[in-house]
Amino acid sequence: MARYGAISSISFAQTSLSLPMSVRLFRQASALPAAGDSGPFATSVQLHKHTIGVEVRTRDTAAAEGLSVGQAGVLSIELAGAEAGQASRTVTIDQAVLTGIDLRYEQITPATVKLTFLAEASDANTDPFSAEEAA
Repeated sequence: MARYGAISSISFAQTSLSLPMSVRLFRQASALPAAGDSGPFATSVQLHKHTIGVEVRTRDTAAAEGLSVGQAGVLSIELAGAEAGQASRTVTIDQAVLTGIDLRYEQITPATVKLTFLAEASDANTDPFSAEEAA
């Protein structure tokens, strides 16, 4: 399994988000409790459409201030290879919707922003997530 190092670049809806700090991708499913089960544990999940959440942390607060909650577009993340000569990897999230902007201005550390995205496939046969190695 290939490992990847630093985040080379991030862009959303043709807006470059410089000074990236971290990216977190996560899948989501709706829990369905078992019929007649009064316990707190779900016994199955519902996966009608592929859904993925993304959390991006960056120091580019100026670019983030120009974005709007509800804005949709392609989210592209380029990761550098961890080893010499290793190709980079591009992760693309189609139909990403910006669901949250959390700007933090602190006294002694640089300002940061956390951007939260959600992408859902248009049907059960497609996936908004894709990744490919650079040629």
